[in-house]
Amino acid sequence: MYLEKENVSLYYEVHGEGDTLILIHGVIVDADLYREAAKLLSKYYQVILYDRRGNSRSRCKGNLSFRMDDQIEDIKDLMDALDVKTAYFAGVSAGGVIGQYFLQRYPERVNHLIAYEPAMLGVLLDDENLKAWIEEMKQTVAKRRFNSALLRFAQHIGPMDERAPEKSPEVSQREMENHVYALTQEFPGMAEYQPDMEKMKALADKITFAAGERSTQAGTVYARAAVRLAEEIGRKPIYYPGGHNLPFELPREFAVCVIGTMAFLGGGGTPGGAVFSF
Repeated sequence: MYLEKENVSLYYEVHGEGDTLILIHGVIVDADLYREAAKLLSKYYQVILYDRRGNSRSRCKGNLSFRMDDQIEDIKDLMDALDVKTAYFAGVSAGGVIGQYFLQRYPERVNHLIAYEPAMLGVLLDDENLKAWIEEMKQTVAKRRFNSALLRFAQHIGPMDERAPEKSPEVSQREMENHVYALTQEFPGMAEYQPDMEKMKALADKITFAAGERSTQAGTVYARAAVRLAEEIGRKPIYYPGGHNLPFELPREFAVCVIGTMAFLGGGGTPGGAVFSF
């Protein structure tokens, strides 16, 4: 389905019934990051998946520049179109960044946000190696050496889990077509993004920062960012199994962790704390 806006046709899907859970993907990938996890989560939630503007099936009409305000207004407009007053959110990588920005702008519409390995790398800019990597990435992209940039980008994500399913040719093709937009438009702003910490602290009871155990063991920048951000707002990070692309690589584990997190927080998930199963 598509939500037609003046400057974008926003692709989205709705699965299941109950409290709404909106899943936000990161760069290069699209809603299929959550495909299998959404099937499991839809037994307990009304799950909304969508391709963020500029990615895959959500093609912009005209201007392709990345603006955070556009990203969050897309979410608000989608919620309004579907008559969703409030929702739970989970976002991976850049999806976690957009989720917290939406929370700061529209806190009354967010029940809770799980930010899994959010790409708020600006909080780690005291790391000279990270600063050097960001500068190298910018220069490589400026020279339009996109394949080289992708290889360097992947090094910070970490290796794919050996238990991950194989991507379909259709999804792989869509992701290939997202590369240039991701590297030229999304990456520059995301790489050095620093959230408004005072606003985040004020909303700390609505945010859970999570990192993958595999990512943590490898010391990836995304896992480190999650831990740093949790400490900054006075909360403890939680750890899920797997790596950066957990929802795709281990969808059952991701679904269990999301439901368990929400149940622990006393919001959403299984009614009355009931035992859940897939």
